[in-house]
Amino acid sequence: MSASGSRGRGRGKRFSRPATGPPEPYRSQSMAIIPEKFHQLNIDNNIPSRPPSLSTTTTTTTSSGRKSNGEQRKSTSRSSNGRAKSTRPFRETIRSAVPDSAIVTFARRPDQGGSAGYKLKVNTNHFKCNIPQTLHCHQYDIELQTANRDGTWRPSKKDDRFVVLRKIIERENFPLVWYDEGKSLYSIELLVGLKDQYEITIKDKKSDREQTYRLLIINLVKSYDIQVLWDFIENKIAIRPRDPIRILETLLKQTTRATMVSVKNQFYDRRQTLDDLGDGRGLAGGFYQAMFLTKLGATININSTFTCFYQPFNLVHFLCEYLQHDIVRDGINDREQQLLLRKVLKPIWLETHHGENIRKYRIRGFGASARQHTFARVVDGNSDDSQERQSVYDYFVEKYNIQLEFPNLPTVELYTPPNKTQFHYLPMECCTIQAWQRSIKPLTTDQRARVTKKTVVNPTHRYQAIMDIVKTRKFNEDKYVNEIGMSIVDDQMVTVSARCIAPPEIKYKSGRDGQSDIVERINIGKWNLRNRFQTTKTINRWACVMVSSQKPNQNQLSIAKQFIDQFPLIISQYGIYFNSSPIMNSDPANPETIHNRLQELKEQNCEVVVFILNGVGEDIYKLIKYFGNQKLGIVTQCTDFVAIAKNIRSKKLDMYLQNLVQKFNAKLGGVNGMVSLARALTSSSTKDDVFMFFGADVTHITCSREKPSIAAIVGSVDSTSTQYASRVGEQYPARGKISLEIIKDLYQMSTDLLKLFAQRNHCFPNKIVFYRDGVDDGHFQKVLDNEIRALQNACKALYLNNPLPKITFIIVKKRHNTRFFIRDPQTGNMNNVQPGTIIDTDIVHPQGFDFYLNSHAAIQGTSRPILYHVLYDEIGFSSDEIQSLTYYLCHSDVRCTKAVSVPAPVHYAHLAAYQSRDADSFDNDRSTTDDFDDNDLVENVGAVTLQEVETRLIQLDPTIQDTMWYV
Repeated sequence: MSASGSRGRGRGKRFSRPATGPPEPYRSQSMAIIPEKFHQLNIDNNIPSRPPSLSTTTTTTTSSGRKSNGEQRKSTSRSSNGRAKSTRPFRETIRSAVPDSAIVTFARRPDQGGSAGYKLKVNTNHFKCNIPQTLHCHQYDIELQTANRDGTWRPSKKDDRFVVLRKIIERENFPLVWYDEGKSLYSIELLVGLKDQYEITIKDKKSDREQTYRLLIINLVKSYDIQVLWDFIENKIAIRPRDPIRILETLLKQTTRATMVSVKNQFYDRRQTLDDLGDGRGLAGGFYQAMFLTKLGATININSTFTCFYQPFNLVHFLCEYLQHDIVRDGINDREQQLLLRKVLKPIWLETHHGENIRKYRIRGFGASARQHTFARVVDGNSDDSQERQSVYDYFVEKYNIQLEFPNLPTVELYTPPNKTQFHYLPMECCTIQAWQRSIKPLTTDQRARVTKKTVVNPTHRYQAIMDIVKTRKFNEDKYVNEIGMSIVDDQMVTVSARCIAPPEIKYKSGRDGQSDIVERINIGKWNLRNRFQTTKTINRWACVMVSSQKPNQNQLSIAKQFIDQFPLIISQYGIYFNSSPIMNSDPANPETIHNRLQELKEQNCEVVVFILNGVGEDIYKLIKYFGNQKLGIVTQCTDFVAIAKNIRSKKLDMYLQNLVQKFNAKLGGVNGMVSLARALTSSSTKDDVFMFFGADVTHITCSREKPSIAAIVGSVDSTSTQYASRVGEQYPARGKISLEIIKDLYQMSTDLLKLFAQRNHCFPNKIVFYRDGVDDGHFQKVLDNEIRALQNACKALYLNNPLPKITFIIVKKRHNTRFFIRDPQTGNMNNVQPGTIIDTDIVHPQGFDFYLNSHAAIQGTSRPILYHVLYDEIGFSSDEIQSLTYYLCHSDVRCTKAVSVPAPVHYAHLAAYQSRDADSFDNDRSTTDDFDDNDLVENVGAVTLQEVETRLIQLDPTIQDTMWYV
């Protein structure tokens, strides 16, 4: 049931693969000088010094950067020093299109931290870590290989490496070493008495078959002095020592790795039963563990975590679960087959257990049923088309004495990456989903609700869960921790100093006269909407359209009529008035009908259309937004029929519309409430300054032509810093898949927004505060160097000979695992910290200008503070000023009457990027699927430069482009 070049060929004899492939990757660290003592000891013990092997063959590259099969370097099964060479293309991480740089220096904290607000003490889920300052660690380059039947060697599978190495270490009585599951082995002493090669034979418990492995210790790569950690903490060096931290984190993983699944810095116990989510996936509970260098010293951050894994079901069972019907009874039609391949199956590993060995495959497609799919019978290990043909069903009876239970189901076409020319057709029932494969596919609404119930826990439960994890982990009984002289204070969380600052003033117009300002009182991050908006618009012509999946009945039409009647009356309380009755229609959920209706209303000079969505999917919502925002240029506001009916029955429609009207007014260019940002600035020189606030976000940095990265930038355009305009674009490589950490078109986007600001305010800003979301720790320098330069160049082009604005650039980090708890002195329970709580001492960066701010009140669960890194600060903010300004901006979001977790411009950028994910799918032929291809992970394309990255600005209708369409 395999084929090589042509389909339909029997499995027959397994031939060894040709020994071709690219050479080993160049490792710059392998050029480290090996101590003379190590050389001498090797000579004395007749051990070769193991230099990196060098290939003597050359390679040519095509114009596209790809190596053709005939042009790849050849490698024999063994090199001259007896070490086996890899026979597979080297699989590497996705390359970045942005070159490394170090142009702009990070800002430093301007003071000892802020002083505003009242002081308090909080617990944080960090644990003090004591590391000896005299510790040295050594990194060795190793290979773990598996023996082939013909005597050659291949790289061992990832799942086997840790077990094999551990057995060799125990048998040979190695000194203390630890392993990163890749190509590096670490030790605290030089491995001078060891051989360069060790072999071991291990019997598989399931198949009772023996397999031979070998460990190759190639060379000493580098030695590290852990003293650099202390030098960084004590401000003696500026660059964070990433390698020593990584080495110690690897050591801390060794004990947990034996029984747990490791997903980066998260760990999940293999012995647990997954909480079934009903579509072939299950939820697992685990913990996060990472080391940080803070003002206090080194700490271990521990947090409870959850993630989804695919259930280790038989493939038939899995597909029934995923498709939500019985495929044995109903079969799988062509549409479902394509859906399965595109959405779920391609990146999943399958296992087969019917033969002597457990084999792993990926799926490429579906074939005919086991009764119908035939191939030439294998005779004496050979087959050709002249031979008698037999079916897959007959083959399994004859070869394995297996009577297939579901012979009428399609077979699956399997392959083993990266060899895609040889594939096998196997029955579904012989395939099983390999256990503990993480799923990152989005959850459905029902699944999110189920997951939330389990993962959203109150502060007391989370605190106790973390302490239980630390207790179970038993750091100070870990032999690796003890051997290097390290210890962890694991009996209590670190206690840190915090401050809680006052909220801003939020002004509305009086509900009585509509002229005077009224300041709303903020209570625990929330306030009531009892007065009129600051500025509103009178609407002359509007429409209300009910879109239904099925013809609405009289009761549904009656509810819609009640909503339409009450809508103008309720929102008039906030200063929005309608000068006419609405144009009312009820239409089916048909794209052409929706387009024609909007076209008709546009021609009738409708300013806004309110849609009531009755039993329709998200695709109809996206279609309405596409027609309204991109094609026709008409403001649309969607509402949900179920929510309307529920609120009418409970007589709470006014509360429902209170939330709706805030977005409604913002889209029409109005200002809801006004936050006095000037109160955050204590310096007298800032009174006459003109501030402009930017927010930027990128949906995902890994991108391809099929799945581009969406970059969004918003900028304030009015004097109140309440109205924001956006620019959104796609960015992707011409070929392959790359990592793109920056917004390439930031120069053009920021130029457009600066021009719009000047047009609305008759001047350019002299101070710019830029909040940037979506940046990982390791990418701060790249983002700062490229995006600050782009913003500065935009200003130079527009300001000409006038003074340039001062810029402050701040990274907003939402995805971190630090949490804060405050103990109730009476009950002893843990509570969330209050909105306005700031931590800028103890566990922050030893040198940088960063702080934690909890700006919102958690509705449920444990609140997650936001970590802000001020990377660049020409304005010269004090700690108090930038912290208060950031907190105030969290109160200016037009969508609600509460403080949100991030500053409004950051939230708007996220919304604009999210709303634009499918903006091109109606016009563009480019696929937007989540296709997975192993070629994306194999070194089959040359490096893509930043100049080669393509961009496309997402164009909206001119009447919509500069509005807050995304809220």
